[in-house]
Amino acid sequence: MVNLIIADAELELVPEEIARRPAVRISAGRRNRKAEECLLDSSMHHSAMKGLKDAERRGRPDIVHFCLLLALDSSINSSGKLKTFVHTRNDTVIEFDRTTRLPRNYGRFTGLMEGLLLSGRIGTGDRTLASTREMSLPVLVSELGVPAFIFSRGGAHDHKLSDLSSDDGATLIVGGFPHGDFNSDTSKFRHETLSLSGERLMAWTAVSLILSHYHTYLPFRETAI
Repeated sequence: MVNLIIADAELELVPEEIARRPAVRISAGRRNRKAEECLLDSSMHHSAMKGLKDAERRGRPDIVHFCLLLALDSSINSSGKLKTFVHTRNDTVIEFDRTTRLPRNYGRFTGLMEGLLLSGRIGTGDRTLASTREMSLPVLVSELGVPAFIFSRGGAHDHKLSDLSSDDGATLIVGGFPHGDFNSDTSKFRHETLSLSGERLMAWTAVSLILSHYHTYLPFRETAI
């Protein structure tokens, strides 16, 4: 089993300290929502985010959207060999059922994520499509219990993705932020740091390269139940 974690993702509801600022109140009012029930989005809340800690990297739910569309539509996911997680800057972990089909439309996606962060679950009846837990990245990696690999431009280049395709499984970690480094203390769990390119890659590009490898490497003749 391959575990994909989009880690330290900049997916969060509007923080209380900027909830009353005009740009936030206006955008929330257009949707008939309270400001604190809306996702922070730098494209809409840029002026309100001035002075907010880590403002230059926060409010990027679009990164999560792109990465999840790739992961949940992938061959390895449809074969039942992928588990997909999002870990947010606030240590909320979202686990997605492999059958989840997310909206392609960004507006509908943000509405879905708002509901998920507020209620802790999305699904139909007894079927849960996504659920949340409060958990740090080191605890999540430890719980998954298989070798962990972080993808970063500063990682080792002398590797092959095929080395990650053992029967023991692997946990693959891609940063869900636009630039900078992980906020989580990655020294608290054992891992290797690997590079996919000498150049900086956006998170969705890294995810697409990883998924393309598994599409080629893993056999998909059997359909998972």
